[in-house]
Amino acid sequence: MGVQFYRGRVLGGGTALNAGFYSRASLQYIRSMGWNERLVNESYEWVERQNAFRPKKLSRWSSALGDALLEAGVLPYNGYTVDHVEGTKISASTFDNNDKRHTAADLLKQANFHNIVVLLNATVSRILFNRASGNLKARGVEFMNSVNSGRSYQVLLDETLRGSEVILSAGSIGSPQLLLLSGIGPSQHLKQFNIPILLDLPSVGQGIQDSPRATVIVESPIPLEISSIQVAGILHESSLYVESASSVQQVPLNTTAGKTRTQYLGLIFAKLAFPLSRGKIQLKSRDPRDNPSVRYNYYSHPLDMQTCMQGVKVMARLSKTASIQQFTFRNRSSGTSELRYIGKALPKCTSDAEEVAKFCKDTMNTMWHFHGGSHIGCVIDRRYRVKGVHGLRVVDGSTFKYGPGTNPQATTLMLGRYMGVKILKGRKRQNHSQFLQDTMYSVIEDS
Repeated sequence: MGVQFYRGRVLGGGTALNAGFYSRASLQYIRSMGWNERLVNESYEWVERQNAFRPKKLSRWSSALGDALLEAGVLPYNGYTVDHVEGTKISASTFDNNDKRHTAADLLKQANFHNIVVLLNATVSRILFNRASGNLKARGVEFMNSVNSGRSYQVLLDETLRGSEVILSAGSIGSPQLLLLSGIGPSQHLKQFNIPILLDLPSVGQGIQDSPRATVIVESPIPLEISSIQVAGILHESSLYVESASSVQQVPLNTTAGKTRTQYLGLIFAKLAFPLSRGKIQLKSRDPRDNPSVRYNYYSHPLDMQTCMQGVKVMARLSKTASIQQFTFRNRSSGTSELRYIGKALPKCTSDAEEVAKFCKDTMNTMWHFHGGSHIGCVIDRRYRVKGVHGLRVVDGSTFKYGPGTNPQATTLMLGRYMGVKILKGRKRQNHSQFLQDTMYSVIEDS
């Protein structure tokens, strides 16, 4: 049995579905990606002016977790910041103070509406290519109406415009899948589906990663509001993120009478920020509407399990703090106060490695922070152009060999702005160079 995933098949993608936590990547990560630090900062700020908001008020559970992290030694306290800093912090959210979600689609408001057409209910089935003089060049895309008939259409580039190209931003699952469906990928895999091989590129879909989490859920004796992630503890030495959320559910009291009671839930997550385990994406069919086979091979690297076990020990420390102990129930038979767990309880003895490892496996789930499959240096170059292909780029989370540690949405949104600016600057330089070249030829002819 696998891990349940959700894909954002809507305008805005996963940003329309996620928990809204917004936090930047570290400076170390930015430098490792070879990005221009000034432009990265400007691009983050551009996104944040529209899509990032400081929480107006911390929920009761988030406030308790923040205090518990400090009691447990996750220091220093950094207050509110979107920066990646070790310790405990409050971060931004893509939910504004009216609880309205802001997604990647909101950024389209900044577009030049004379130059953009957005098609809804359109599923891209493949990229179209020309092969002239032995060179493979993208010339457009084919898509189908995903609501009505499923009829296919083609959109072609205007080849009279210098620098026209296809930019693939279908996400860390969708982009590798589309490259494979278009005939770019491991030749042996493409042959299994009788897909014409345009370019044997073995790294497509390889080396994908996701950040697994161990989770503990406790029932609260006092009311909790529904709240997403607001506070995070960043533990540098163990590559862990500790976060929380709270929820409400109705529990049946009597199945025949249909009576229920309200149950208030507090959740704590220990997430692997930088997992080492890797997997792959492969096709299951030639239908772009079918999900591909996705295997992350969680905990296949032994250090990942060690990191998770450290996270469980941190959660155990948190559970014993005064800030979390306020959510205990009185045990009438023993006369003691205890946390009431929903699902699996934290191990009573965290020095028992076998018991802690079992907790990691039994509560393992995804944070939906998957990435990779179109890595820089393997599938694309430093300018995000697909190797061996003209006029095709990939710009999304599939290009990340390693995730930024935090929720990758901030860095993915930043990358869209970052590459948009760089591509436009490149086109202006190219057009200026062509203008000078044409002017020079004109002067030579006149002379």
